[in-house]
Amino acid sequence: MNIAPLKVSLLSLALLLSPVASLPAHAACTANLALQPASSLPALGGRLVYHSYMEYGDGSSNLYLHDFKSKSTRQLNQPGWNIEDPMNAHFSPDGRYLTFMGRQNGAWHVFAWAIGGTQAPSNLTAAIGGRNEDPKFSFDGRQVVLKHEGDIRLATLVFNGDGSVGVSAWKAVTGDGWSTEESMPFLTPSGKYVVYATGAGDSLRVVRRNLENGQVSALATPAAGGRDYYPVVRDYTAYFLSRTQPAGNDQLAMVVPNSPPGTPAILPLNHCQGDNSDAAPVNEDYLIFSSTSFDPTYSLLLGDITAARVWRLDPAQINLPDGRQKLGASYTAAR
Repeated sequence: MNIAPLKVSLLSLALLLSPVASLPAHAACTANLALQPASSLPALGGRLVYHSYMEYGDGSSNLYLHDFKSKSTRQLNQPGWNIEDPMNAHFSPDGRYLTFMGRQNGAWHVFAWAIGGTQAPSNLTAAIGGRNEDPKFSFDGRQVVLKHEGDIRLATLVFNGDGSVGVSAWKAVTGDGWSTEESMPFLTPSGKYVVYATGAGDSLRVVRRNLENGQVSALATPAAGGRDYYPVVRDYTAYFLSRTQPAGNDQLAMVVPNSPPGTPAILPLNHCQGDNSDAAPVNEDYLIFSSTSFDPTYSLLLGDITAARVWRLDPAQINLPDGRQKLGASYTAAR
């Protein structure tokens, strides 16, 4: 597996040294957010993976890959995979592999697949059994972090010449089972920390754990009357999460790491009356995310992180008016 080196731009370093500068000046949702015309959609040359279903767990979920360069979309999962409800896929840093969750033989497992390969995806969790969810590649591509039976586990991967993927070692990051549920983990670029959601219901919050000494710190002050979940690490300078507001709707927020916990900055790309979640960073300027702001179901939008500008992604290929929820986006510029 060719691992692309982590690139930290001068701008990223500047933001790291001056964390407040990376927060949007307008840290609030936008009440009358309007869609930008399709003709002004910023040029994207990468690929997007996402899933689409009617209802969670009803067997209708499919994985789709959209190539912005060729302007083509295709369904990835096939009957020969023997995987039901594939969802929540995440690209490896070199763009050659996907990891995702799905049901096989009645149980939720985590898989890895060489994109375009003829072999069915490899079941990474077959040996450990149980319920497995929420996989994410590490920034060096050598590990996958996931939720296993209410805890966080880390798998060290082996990439075989035939395209299959195995696990050489497992590390238990947490060990309290379902008594304190941990979910939606995401490793930081250095691999020293894992960010994840802990708790359930209104007590759901996002924390960061040091993998070397086990120390846990709050990533943000708790939401008043709400909850935080689905953390996403973009780079050294920015994390994103979904914050449920007291009114009940979900808003995407930005958090600056390496600073005292504070109130996350609600991004202006959020429509105040919509539900917005599942952030997929494109670069330092844009996010792809799921939103109910302009459609009766979740659709995929591109949003400007610092301004109240959003675009609906291709309605002819991605956001079809089919009544299905489009969720779990991941974007890569690597090929």
